[in-house]
Amino acid sequence: EMYGNILCSGARVVLQGYVSTDSFEFWATNCRLLRSSWRLSAVRQVLDLLHEGKFAVDEAADALKLSRGFGQAEDIANGTTTVTERQWMASELTQSLQGENSRVGKITSSMLQSLDSFAYARDRYPVEKVNFASQLDSTPVVTSSLQSNGSPLRTFPEGSRWQRAKKPQLKFMIDQIGTVLRSHPEFGQRKLKVVDIGGGRGLLSNLLAETFGDDTVEVQVVDISRSATYNGMMRAKRRGLQNIKYDALDATTLDVTGVDVVVALHACGALSDVALGHAVSQGAGFVICPCCFLSNPHLRVSMPSDKNSHELADVEEWLKVEPDRYRQLKQLAELQGDINTAAIAMHTICGLRAIAADKLWDNSRWPTAGLHTSIKTFPVGFSTRNLCLV
Repeated sequence: EMYGNILCSGARVVLQGYVSTDSFEFWATNCRLLRSSWRLSAVRQVLDLLHEGKFAVDEAADALKLSRGFGQAEDIANGTTTVTERQWMASELTQSLQGENSRVGKITSSMLQSLDSFAYARDRYPVEKVNFASQLDSTPVVTSSLQSNGSPLRTFPEGSRWQRAKKPQLKFMIDQIGTVLRSHPEFGQRKLKVVDIGGGRGLLSNLLAETFGDDTVEVQVVDISRSATYNGMMRAKRRGLQNIKYDALDATTLDVTGVDVVVALHACGALSDVALGHAVSQGAGFVICPCCFLSNPHLRVSMPSDKNSHELADVEEWLKVEPDRYRQLKQLAELQGDINTAAIAMHTICGLRAIAADKLWDNSRWPTAGLHTSIKTFPVGFSTRNLCLV
C-alpha cells in the first residue's frame, strides 16, 4: 500500500517476487524505489514516510537524490525537520528530479528554434532573484487607521498551503507594489489609483488597501466573476476598508483613465497582457505575475493607435511575434515534467512583454519620468509560476 501511493509517472522501481507460469501473475514480495517521481505529492509522501520511520534511510537518499545523501536522509528520519521545512524541501527536489527523462510530451526542433530565436528577450531582461527568505516571518507594516485586530493576513496551521505558499506570495507582491508606489512622481502628494486586474476575492487588494491606507491609495478590483467580487467586497466590509471597491467587469474594455499602478497576481494567460496594456496606455506602473500561459487566448490588448486614442489588438500583434512561434512558446511554458525548459519559455514570454511595455509606454502624463521594467522571481516553493513583471 505504501509503495502504491508513491509509484507514479516518472518513478523507477525494482520489484522482486514470484511469477506464476500458469496464470501469468506476478506476486511481489519486495520493492525498492530507485528514483522518486518528480511529482510534488509523491516527493512529499516519501519525505513524510521517512520522517515517520516507515521508509528506509538509504533508499530515500538514493531515490530523492538528496544533495547530502545518507546524512541528510538520516536527519529527516531523526525528526529534525518541521512540516513546512519538508514541504519546502519537496518543492526544491521536484526541480532536481525533472529533466528529459521525466518530460511529459514532446519537444520538437521547431519549438527549440522558437526558444533560440527569442534569446534576445531573455538577454535584455534577465531574471532578478529576490531574496525573500528573511521576510517570510514578518508582517507588512499597516499604516491605515483602519487596521484590524492582529495581522492583516489570515492565520492558518503550520504547513498549510496558506502559510507555505499563498501568504509569502502576497507579502512578495506587497513589497514590489510598495516599491512601485514610492517611485511614482506624485507619491505622498495625493491618493494613487491602483487597479487589480482579475483580483476576484481580493486577497491581494484588501491587504494592499489596508497596508498602505486611506491617505495613500484607492483600489479598484476588477474581475469577470460576480461571485468572486461579491466575496471580496464582503471581506473588505468586514475589515472596515473604505478605500477599495469591487466591479464585475470585462477587463478588456475597462476604462482605466487616470490609473497610477496596475497589479495582477496569477493573471491567467492573455489576461497578463491585458493588465500590462492598460498600464502602458496610461503611463502607469505595474506589478504583474503571469500564470497559465495557454489560457484566455481570445483576449485583446489595449495599445496606442495614435497619440490620442487606443485600439484593441491580438496578443501576437501587441508582442510583435508570429502566432505559430508564440503558440510554441506557450506550449513550452506549460510543459510538465521538465521545469527547466518551462522556466526558459516563461522567461522568454515575460521578456517579450517587457519589450512591448518599454516600447509603447505612454510618458505624456509624466514627461520627466521614465519606465524601468524588470523581471523578478520569488522562490518556486511559493508557486512554479514565480516570475513577476515590475
